[in-house]
Amino acid sequence: MKFPRALMALSLLPLLTACEGWEDFELDPYLPTVTFENLDVLDVTWDGVEADFVFNVNNPNPVDVNLARFDYGLAFQEVEWLNGDDPDGLTLGASGSSELALPVAFKFQDLYDLVQAVRGQDNIDFGLQGSFGFDTPAGPIDLPYAEAGDFPAPRRPEISLNGLKVQSLGLSGADLNLKLDVDNSHGSKLGLAALDYQLSLAGIDLGSGYIADLGTVEGDSQTRLAIPIHVDFLGGASALYSVLQGEKLDVDLQATMDVDTPFGILPLTVNEFGQVNVER
Repeated sequence: MKFPRALMALSLLPLLTACEGWEDFELDPYLPTVTFENLDVLDVTWDGVEADFVFNVNNPNPVDVNLARFDYGLAFQEVEWLNGDDPDGLTLGASGSSELALPVAFKFQDLYDLVQAVRGQDNIDFGLQGSFGFDTPAGPIDLPYAEAGDFPAPRRPEISLNGLKVQSLGLSGADLNLKLDVDNSHGSKLGLAALDYQLSLAGIDLGSGYIADLGTVEGDSQTRLAIPIHVDFLGGASALYSVLQGEKLDVDLQATMDVDTPFGILPLTVNEFGQVNVER
């Protein structure tokens, strides 16, 4: 029976490493190889992310080889975030490739307490390193790996009430602009759309409204946007007539919207209450 050359090479490894001139023996073609394929982002929200670090492990041998050890250390902005190992291992089929996914899930607030995302950037740097350990006929073989790249780091745009601008005021109604200050700490532009809101002014419920496109905020900037509002005094909000002639009033804004981010459309909830200046 012929002994497979790959298996023979693995079997002879302890002997070869002890003999002079062993480095001339071509063993590398029969060693498993590990390559980092990609970062597969599965789910992104304002609160956290789920992702897989995907590796491709290739076994060129005509026999199965066990991946018995797998350890890793993951760092963001050069600060270690987590580490661990895979005690169960994985069997690599003969003469083929196997995909190995390292799942990662965490809350951004926990991460940002340790590592601050850089303003004006959409991502933070990650570093992933460790080793794959194989059990072969020649004994254990460990292959180190070290990878680096970018990891998504979404941050909620900061939205606050700025003031109320009275565009027009008459006995039958008023046209107003509720001004909002929006701060975008990302490097990329954000688009705010599908604003669905409930609004009360001075404790008077004005009901709901919808705006298809509220506007955009350029990267690393602050922008003032406005919600146009029409108040019909004849429809039951007549008490606002005198209030709008004052200097200040209370505003309660409850809203949802879609934010177009570098990581896709993310829903955002806005709950803002406060006293604002009335401008005429």
